[in-house]
Amino acid sequence: MPKLAERIETPRMQLRVPEATDAGELNAAVAASFTELTAWMPWANSPQTLEETQQFCEDSRSGWMRDDRFNLLMVTRSNGKIIGGTGFPRLDWEVPSFEIGYWCHSDHVGQGYVAEATYALATYAFTELSAARVELRMDTRSERSWRVAERLGFVLEGVLRSDTRDPSGQLRDTRVYAAVKLEDLLPADR
Repeated sequence: MPKLAERIETPRMQLRVPEATDAGELNAAVAASFTELTAWMPWANSPQTLEETQQFCEDSRSGWMRDDRFNLLMVTRSNGKIIGGTGFPRLDWEVPSFEIGYWCHSDHVGQGYVAEATYALATYAFTELSAARVELRMDTRSERSWRVAERLGFVLEGVLRSDTRDPSGQLRDTRVYAAVKLEDLLPADR
């Protein structure tokens, strides 16, 4: 089993494992984007305390060290600001298969950062982790999310009906997109 990278470079960002010193800025980014996040992210069902964000940073780093968790921050190269989060919320080393998840600070939505991070993570999964499968899962109502998947060339494999609950507790349908080789994907900057 390969060791998960601590950092992945993209043209405009550094995707990196959180550090304890990131807690304050990360907490502020989540708080600034909370209204948008609460509609889609199960972990955003109530505002995070600074202590919860500190625990997330610590858990992310220790999970990375064990190769069983891969939470990354999206940090701009131009000014070092945290503008979102990404990573593999589910990884299966047996296949190997990796699901990519993401969120973006509200001030940076629509600027291609999520597509750039997703393409970089998919490339990393296929080239460095020998992935047989990379997938994206999202609420069918989250059109921005499924547009990212389609823009990058992920294939819609199906819709899981009433498969989970959204942050408000209502049943939701989930779109499942996947790629089984890097050549299937389109670069984010095209």
